[in-house]
Amino acid sequence: MNSITLHAPARKHAADRNRSQLRHAFTLVELLVVIAIIGILVGLLVPAIQNMREMSRRSTCEGNMVQLSLALSSYSTTFGHYPAGSINPQGPIKSEAIGYHHNWIAAILPNMDAQNVYEAIDRSVGVYDNKNAEVRGLAIPTLRCPSATGILGYSTCYAGMTSSTETPIDESNDGTFRLNLPVTDTDISDGLSYTIIVGEKVSAPEEELGWISGTRSSLRTGGHVINSELARLRRPTKLKIDNLYVGGLSSDHFAGAYTLMGSGEYQFRSTSMDTRLMAQLVSRSDGAIPMDWQVGVEVTPPAKPADVAKPTNVAKPANVAKPANGAKPNDVQVDEKDGESVETGQSVDADKESDRKTSKEINGK
Repeated sequence: MNSITLHAPARKHAADRNRSQLRHAFTLVELLVVIAIIGILVGLLVPAIQNMREMSRRSTCEGNMVQLSLALSSYSTTFGHYPAGSINPQGPIKSEAIGYHHNWIAAILPNMDAQNVYEAIDRSVGVYDNKNAEVRGLAIPTLRCPSATGILGYSTCYAGMTSSTETPIDESNDGTFRLNLPVTDTDISDGLSYTIIVGEKVSAPEEELGWISGTRSSLRTGGHVINSELARLRRPTKLKIDNLYVGGLSSDHFAGAYTLMGSGEYQFRSTSMDTRLMAQLVSRSDGAIPMDWQVGVEVTPPAKPADVAKPTNVAKPANVAKPANGAKPNDVQVDEKDGESVETGQSVDADKESDRKTSKEINGK
């Protein structure tokens, strides 16, 4: 057999060709690195996508707030007042399926372009009567927040504010929606732009009586921290609460809930909001200076009066020698250099006597 001998250039070319063929495959390490990079990118994108979805839900919730604001404003313009929060022969209202309990939402249905629903309500009987069962079971889109979870379809996610503190629903409440008595713009003396009239709420299914019920199903107070009730509502073991209990604002939005001011402005309120400020905003006429306007002024203490310099020690006048007998006081002169007194009159007479003696000596010579 003839042997084939490869020269050095040929061997090198064959080795390079073999290496190029091997480079078309990935190593296990390279594959793991690529998978890790893809996982990191997906992990970064998922929260961003979720945030975009939540922003879309919030936008829908804000639109619902605007619709409620327009409906309440239209009702107030037509009738000169806002609807009563709940209507019942006597109070306080108990959150149970017993009573008349027609509420503020049912009153503004014509202003929400739901005239047919308004006319379908039988007001000769209570909202829990079988005659109103069909209307009570409606799921009205304007009353639903898309972020809300674990709620019944016929509930409302928006409640009228009835009191600034945790107080049963009654005629004496200081909120905008109280029992039997309507409220006018004049009654809201704190100002429409500084009064919360509607806020978000979440109810457990076993506590829900429907959007048409004038109980805590459609009314809330400002006496609680926002979202503080979620822990009670979402726990596996439900605690039985009193029928007179109303509750505060809550939502499934992250770290807060939306509120609607009387002026039509909606605002997202944080869970860290001061409960004193919340109570002040819910009260329609507390007459106090708005807390969130009180930033304070740095008061400069009055300056102390400047210290008056004490006068320096003044040198006492030199002792003046008493005039000699027969000398006038004016003949006394004070020598300022050494502080000694000189009797001027006696010094002049001595000089004259010396001059006479000198002249006699000269003449004698």
